[in-house]
Amino acid sequence: MRRPKPQSPPDVGTSKPIVQLAAAFAAFRRLHGPGRRIPLGLRRRFVAALDTGVSAGALGKACGVSWTQTRYWRSAARASARVTAAPQVLSVVDRQAAPVFSEVPEGDLELRVGAWRIAVRRVTD
Repeated sequence: MRRPKPQSPPDVGTSKPIVQLAAAFAAFRRLHGPGRRIPLGLRRRFVAALDTGVSAGALGKACGVSWTQTRYWRSAARASARVTAAPQVLSVVDRQAAPVFSEVPEGDLELRVGAWRIAVRRVTD
C-alpha cells in the first residue's frame, strides 16, 4: 500500500506569497518545536494573505495551519482593527483652594481624590 505524499508548499499553491509565507512558517517550526505559539508577525501576514483573496484552504495546507486557527486569527485581527482610538488619560489634579499641610514623610506617596486620601509607605528601609 502506498502512502500519500505530503503536499509541499509549491504544489499547494502557485502564487509567490503562499510559497514565501509557507517558507516562513516552516523556518519558524524548524527553530521552535511543535506546539509553540506562532508569533504575531506571522499571524498578521497569514491574515493579510487571506484578505488579499488567497484561498483559506490552500494557505492553511501550505502553512500547516488548522481551520480553527485560521478563524481565530481572522476574528482577532478584526477585533484589533476596531480598537483604533488612543486611550484617554484624564487628569485628576484639581486646583487646591487652600494649601495642603501634609503629614506624609519624605519618600512616601499620597494620592488625594476628593475627600479620599491614599498613602503608600515603605515597610522597611
